[in-house]
Amino acid sequence: MRKAVIIMLYNIYFSAKGTTKKCADFVVQKISKEIKTFNWLSIEERVSVDMLTQDVLLFSMPVYGGYIPQICLEPIQKLHGQNTPAIIQAVYGNRHFDNALIQMQDLLEKQGFKVIAAGTFLAEHSIFPTVAADRPNIEDYVAMEKFALQCKDILANNDLIANGKLTVPGDKNFDPLAFKGVPFHPHGDESCIGCMQCVNVCPAQAITMDNPKLTNNELCISCGACISICPVNARNYYEPIYQQAKAGFEIKCKEVRQAQVFYLKAQ
Repeated sequence: MRKAVIIMLYNIYFSAKGTTKKCADFVVQKISKEIKTFNWLSIEERVSVDMLTQDVLLFSMPVYGGYIPQICLEPIQKLHGQNTPAIIQAVYGNRHFDNALIQMQDLLEKQGFKVIAAGTFLAEHSIFPTVAADRPNIEDYVAMEKFALQCKDILANNDLIANGKLTVPGDKNFDPLAFKGVPFHPHGDESCIGCMQCVNVCPAQAITMDNPKLTNNELCISCGACISICPVNARNYYEPIYQQAKAGFEIKCKEVRQAQVFYLKAQ
């Protein structure tokens, strides 16, 4: 097998609480040393990127209600490939990845990419952190390493990239706007010190400097970035409905799921 020559590996993800970043960074470093990283959590990093045929894209997304975050639908239109190979990853909190992979494949192919492999990996749930609390674990990282090495082999096979076909699970008639979000949102309590870190990190601009304890529920996507960054643990889900949903979700998602991977197959 000839060695893959990668000009640049673009590591693009949305990671509010750091778990998708963990998975993306681990995989990308196993594939190439020439890396450019963009975290779409930051508005400033949702920039236009033009990629060459010799480049590679690793596109990693958390799963929100079975889809990628709706806030990422616009910046994906700024990615432009020239039949550029792309690897997709869905990172989810032990419920299911549903239509996330087929959605990513569809969106990227419309932007000029050839999706060569797809993986689903487990991480602590972003809203209910008691679910998949120890993920990714050692077994997950072993699965990610095998995934990365297999992707390297595919990247070294030009014929397979040109003629292979990738099939991923999901509903081909998916509705990207089907998930309407959850009915609870994080807010600050009396321990808030007004440091404004939550204001600066919020990807939806749902928290303002006027009163950082409050959250605009119409804008909030419940990603949890503000919870993770708060230095005094002032922000969390305080609504009674959250505790009710948490109890039911823990029971529903107690079955432990494992990583799944999908690769190009020869026609």
